[in-house]
Amino acid sequence: MIQRIQTLYLAGATILLLFWFFSPLATFFVGGQEFSFGIMGFSTHSNSAESISIRTWPLLLLTALTTFISVGTIFLYKRRMIQIRLCIFNFVALIGLVGLLAYFVLQVKNAFENAAQNSPTAIAVASKFSYVDVFPLVAALLTFMALRRIASDEAMVRSMDRLR
Repeated sequence: MIQRIQTLYLAGATILLLFWFFSPLATFFVGGQEFSFGIMGFSTHSNSAESISIRTWPLLLLTALTTFISVGTIFLYKRRMIQIRLCIFNFVALIGLVGLLAYFVLQVKNAFENAAQNSPTAIAVASKFSYVDVFPLVAALLTFMALRRIASDEAMVRSMDRLR
């Protein structure tokens, strides 16, 4: 199992998704107040305590699903056709995860900008994105590379069957 390069690709994708799961993805600065965006949702950092203001359940569920599929695919090394199907599904889900992330970030940024425009005083809105935002794309690339290696293993096994 660990000898195969596709296992290392899938393990790398899993590790990247776990880092992405626990890291803040973006920070918004609105009128001197800091809003943090992570997998659990948007939260505000006040002087007293941190409170969650908006939940992003679809992002949380899709991240957990893609992480579990990556881990599960590693342990299905004897069933290569199922591995191939799971890799294809995981690749599409990871691309969807990036789209969902962009949707949530743009929605909240637009909401902050609209609130700033409707305010009687001038409020500056700024955003800062984290380097971990590219992790789902890298995980999708690693999943695709694992898919190619699994498919080549399956082709090799089928060619050996013809020789018998």
